[in-house]
Amino acid sequence: MDSELTTRPIFSLALLFLLVLATVQQPSLAQSTSDPVQLQTDAIAKIDHWLDHVRATGDAVGTRSELAAAETELEASVTLFAARRDAASTALSVIKLGDILRYMNQWAQAIPLYQEAVKLAGQAGRTDYQTKALVQLAYSEMKTGMTDAAESHATEAVRLGANCGNNGFYFDALDVAGEVEQQRGNLLAAGDYINRALTLSGLTDDKKRLYAGYSDRADIYHEDARKCDYTRGYEVCYELLELARVDYLKAEDIAHGLGYQYLAKLYGSFLQELDTIKVTLQRSQNDNQNLTSKNMFDPKVSRDVLVTDYFTLGGANPQNLALVEQAVKELKDWQVSMQKQGLAVQDLNPADLSIQGTLAQMRDDLNPALTKYLEAVQLLEQDRRNMRDEQTRSAFMEDKMDFYYNPALILLHQKRYAEAFALFEESRSRAMADMLVSRPLALGTPRERALFSELQSQRTAIAALQEKLFNLSAGSERDKNGKQIVDLEAQITGLQQKYHALQTTIASEAPKLNQLTSSKPVSLESVQRAAAQGGYDILYYVVLGTGLIVWHVNGSEVEVKNVFLPHSVLTTKTAALHDRLLSPRDSPGASFNDDISCQLYLYLIQPIASFIKSDHLIIVPHEELVSIPFQALRNPDDHKYLGERFNVSYAPSATVLSTLERKPNLKNGRLLAIADPEIHDAGDEVRTIGALYPGRGKVVAQDSVSKADIGAWVGNYNLIHLSVHGKFNASDPLLSYLQFRTMPSDDGRLTAAEMFGLPLEKNSMVVLSACETGRVEATAAGEVLGMVRSLLYAGAGNLVLSSWEVNAASTKLWMETFYREGQTREPAEAARLALLAVKSRPEFNHPFFWAPFLLTGQ
Repeated sequence: MDSELTTRPIFSLALLFLLVLATVQQPSLAQSTSDPVQLQTDAIAKIDHWLDHVRATGDAVGTRSELAAAETELEASVTLFAARRDAASTALSVIKLGDILRYMNQWAQAIPLYQEAVKLAGQAGRTDYQTKALVQLAYSEMKTGMTDAAESHATEAVRLGANCGNNGFYFDALDVAGEVEQQRGNLLAAGDYINRALTLSGLTDDKKRLYAGYSDRADIYHEDARKCDYTRGYEVCYELLELARVDYLKAEDIAHGLGYQYLAKLYGSFLQELDTIKVTLQRSQNDNQNLTSKNMFDPKVSRDVLVTDYFTLGGANPQNLALVEQAVKELKDWQVSMQKQGLAVQDLNPADLSIQGTLAQMRDDLNPALTKYLEAVQLLEQDRRNMRDEQTRSAFMEDKMDFYYNPALILLHQKRYAEAFALFEESRSRAMADMLVSRPLALGTPRERALFSELQSQRTAIAALQEKLFNLSAGSERDKNGKQIVDLEAQITGLQQKYHALQTTIASEAPKLNQLTSSKPVSLESVQRAAAQGGYDILYYVVLGTGLIVWHVNGSEVEVKNVFLPHSVLTTKTAALHDRLLSPRDSPGASFNDDISCQLYLYLIQPIASFIKSDHLIIVPHEELVSIPFQALRNPDDHKYLGERFNVSYAPSATVLSTLERKPNLKNGRLLAIADPEIHDAGDEVRTIGALYPGRGKVVAQDSVSKADIGAWVGNYNLIHLSVHGKFNASDPLLSYLQFRTMPSDDGRLTAAEMFGLPLEKNSMVVLSACETGRVEATAAGEVLGMVRSLLYAGAGNLVLSSWEVNAASTKLWMETFYREGQTREPAEAARLALLAVKSRPEFNHPFFWAPFLLTGQ
């Protein structure tokens, strides 16, 4: 360890500030006889030589004296440049001082130096040095967990870098922006930035940057592939692996050409990992095909379903245990190696702690395993709270569910239900819960609503284009899509500029919109207390790789069961049920084959059916379960559908449920009812409903209305009924829309993104008697994307939305019955009676007609 480098005090920001601002009248003899330009040049050469040596050998110690000498020279150059009031040259020396600290893993200590370099470069009017300093600042902030700050500075670096006159620095800005987005979980945006970097002109000979770019793009494909499973389609996963392989090979080839044998060896290990992932995927694909081809998951009676009270597996096979032991050993060896080389060792991250917990669990040491798992969760929660917007929080959580599930299952095994429930709630719909908690602080004025709605719309539009760009860039015909890629990049750049301008406006006019509060998950005790007061039972589901955790919670008891049903089989069955429910749409008069409906009843309801005490079930679904109407599940014993026997409503999570009003006032509410005059029966529907609210309603049945009309009217009513066309966008759920009158400058589409800004009265009820308004996309992080999310944030306390393209006549009957019965009954019971009214008609006996409407709320 080089004592000079490690014992000399860090070049402090305060000292730097004094050096820059002081008027030096009589420099010392050493300074007066030194050329600051030569000092800087020599120092940079030493740093580059040290980097080349490390990249070639992996040895960070052998040439450490060069870094120490470079640090001395740079400090001297700063003093001399400051005396000359040469802010630009001072900025470059300060950047390089920060770089030395970064190379020692002293990320936090480097940050203030880069911040000062940004100021100095700004004073000098050197946007190139500003760009470079911002790049290094963003990277250091990313490494210390300051993800939002990193994103902001990386974005600024990209903006400045585009016109800084140095394509190399612009490349660095795009590259670090991609790395930051990757850490935030937004792989589409990350891919966009890296692709733009690699297509910059004039960099074909800049091998050092190109190998970094190819490596970083390969990392994105690699990470995307690691998240792959049957839900995305195996062919997509294999293609991602191949794309990662191609880019790693390019990076490896460049590294060899530069003499960077150590880096080349690392890329070789990455390529081996790709092979391992491919083998794992192939094994999973074969297993899933075998599972779905057998009859072991086609139950006929309850005893055909394996239900247990066990939640953890004891021990592990020797091969898996050896792999985990080796991973933990490599982690410890790496820490020792860093210490021997005098490099700072960062604290363990959640993944490190989790793998240590896994090893302890494999050895049947459950309490030590639980401790490590919970420490990992605590770190994850800290990182999550550091992110300022809900989309980033949601993306960040996408691949981290097991961090919560692992300790939760141990807690279930130990019958510590309250603690286990808290972890499951921490893992799901957190971004939505955070938004609902933050909403009262943010949306106080019409201007704030308009800005927030525009922000959501801009984000969604950018994400949609980035997805198209990612698919074109990652496709097998990437080289043939050159013009489309260029056009998309230009569109994205333009939208990003508007988005950042909007962020500046929000920071000035509505700063609270940028203050996302972190919600506290509701406790099991609170859930039970609310269930007792509301007289309902909650069925709460958690989908795991090999089974389902099914919770039953009411005011007096809690039961939890582990149901053996592999995730791949569940996916197949929910998709099959959805197809059968929609069969009359394509084949009028089709009968309903209820075998899948009965099987899902046996898996989802039967294991806890004996514990249900009330007539009202609130379903908290998960993963694929959000796509099915539970009221269409049929009990094979008595042939009754769940929706015939129980009042059924839904909630995205128990925490979100706790924020919703329990009993909306259907009888005494103020009604706004609007129909599209081109929809058959829609006008009669709203007029019939409107007759129930004499003097307390506004009914528009003959004239089409505009989006502006909706925005102007909805705040005056607490019952909103819209019978208009709707469309769900499966690839970008927040682009799902309701269709209103087109205007010269407006297509009339009120998107889910725009609905965030609707001025709904608090705890109002919104009923969308339209096609597909209730369809949602469930993310791996337990988030629900679609109109449900938007309308709850806008202020709705209860929703009635449709799961598919509905029939006009059956919808009219359902809606009229719902409102009529709602004059004397609670909404969930009114919904059940509406279901029975439709089902009783012979022509509407198929669930397609009576099962699409989902009530969200209590």
